[in-house]
Amino acid sequence: MTAPLKVLLVEDSPDDAELVLAALRRGGFQAEAERVDTAAAMAGALGRQEWDLVLSDYRMPGFTGMDALRILKAAGLDIPFVLVTGAIGEEAAVAAMKGGAHGYVLKHHLASLGPAVERELRDGAARREQRQAKEDLARSEERYRALFEHSPFPMAVMDYSQVQGRLLKWREEGVQDVPAYLEQHPEEVRWCAQAARAREGNAARTRFFGEDAPDSPHGMFVEGSWPVFRELLAALAEGAWFFHGEMPLRAVGGAEKVVALYLSVSPGHERTLGRVLVSALDVTERVQMQAALRDLDRVSAKGQMAAYVAHEINNPLAGIKNAFALLEPAIPQDHPRRHYADLIKREIDRIAGIIRTLYHVHRPPSADLGDVNLGEVFEDIRSLLVPMCRTAGVAIVEELPDPGLTVRFNGGMLRQVIFNLAQNAVEASPRDGSVVLGGRRSAEDVEITVRDQGPGIPPEWAEQVFQQGFSSKDGTAMSGLGLGLSTCKSIVESTGGTLDFSGAPGQGCVFRVRVPGSSGPGVDSLDESNRKGPLHG
Repeated sequence: MTAPLKVLLVEDSPDDAELVLAALRRGGFQAEAERVDTAAAMAGALGRQEWDLVLSDYRMPGFTGMDALRILKAAGLDIPFVLVTGAIGEEAAVAAMKGGAHGYVLKHHLASLGPAVERELRDGAARREQRQAKEDLARSEERYRALFEHSPFPMAVMDYSQVQGRLLKWREEGVQDVPAYLEQHPEEVRWCAQAARAREGNAARTRFFGEDAPDSPHGMFVEGSWPVFRELLAALAEGAWFFHGEMPLRAVGGAEKVVALYLSVSPGHERTLGRVLVSALDVTERVQMQAALRDLDRVSAKGQMAAYVAHEINNPLAGIKNAFALLEPAIPQDHPRRHYADLIKREIDRIAGIIRTLYHVHRPPSADLGDVNLGEVFEDIRSLLVPMCRTAGVAIVEELPDPGLTVRFNGGMLRQVIFNLAQNAVEASPRDGSVVLGGRRSAEDVEITVRDQGPGIPPEWAEQVFQQGFSSKDGTAMSGLGLGLSTCKSIVESTGGTLDFSGAPGQGCVFRVRVPGSSGPGVDSLDESNRKGPLHG
């Protein structure tokens, strides 16, 4: 061993102690030992420092090896304990092993001490690893339990073991095309729906389905549930461990609601399907959020167009007003057409008033500011873009080291800005690519980033990206008015923030929003351990 072996030697004979240490050295150990021969001395040594090994004589005046073993156990320490004795009967050896001793070596056969110590040290390390694994598992289960119980989404742990038995039966019977078989045998589908059982559910599930929620999916199904359940069974039959689909279900009070259903087989239960985690997201709420964001887009687009028109009219109007101011003094007061001059002046002022009104229409509601949790905004955006991500084959990932990070902004407008940027990023990213939503606090503000893996922005477009009317989607099915990014920039700047971007052709693009932070704590760096897993549609 390269590191010294710290040995607590319970031995009343100094000579025997030297023989034991010599045997350890011959066994390849660099031993650092302390000898004790009383209960008090041993207890003191155990409390004074950590030990790798305890070697104890079996018989000593007024103090025995079994006494030493009891002191070690009372201290709550799991240290290899080996008896080294002149003689020990079979019954005494058995009693010592039952009492917790890990082995024994006879003093007249010290050649076996080295291998015995090596074995016990190895076994002790294995016991520590097992104990650590159990503690880690217990902490993991505690965290899982907390997430499970407090999740706002309905969740249940399901037992699909009987369903798995049915799937194996079909395979033994030679069923090759499971989807076609399920279409022809609806009674098998219904049997599986009744056989699956909920082992436990969280409070959100009770709120969603009611106190009398059935244990089996069959009791929650409506007519439109069965096609999706057939897809689920076919996926399980093919060995899938994850399933996602949208399914109508009967909720509390008999109301029919469409949910995004997520099913995941727990690790270690892939063969039996005895533990399957099922969660649901109310799609109705997602549709309502999408509609609200579309309304915000429409309002902002109208405002942007109003501001654009007002700006374009205001410039020539200012020229007309200045020219007329120079011309008016040249018209005599007694001229028969003098009254038209006053009319022109009034109409110029009226047009100016209309322009001021158009500018007012574009003014965003920046007065409604509050502390907005960035993690909640990201979750809303991820949920809203599920269908789009599913079609595009793009994942959305979060890099948010501080889940409690908040910004000072209007909540609806912030969602609009990030939704527009994320939607553009998904459209730009290749299939199997990813879009990363990030957030971190800097010295003076909060930086929000939306990063894609798309083709990037050509240099010749850099000056036009935020201009009204500019769009890279012209001539495509995704063509628009070119108001999205200009709207986002206007909203951000109205609260004292900034919006810019970086990226080269072929290297993707990063849009950065810098806005004021709230007074809450922040972080300075991104940590890979806080990277939330990808969301695929």
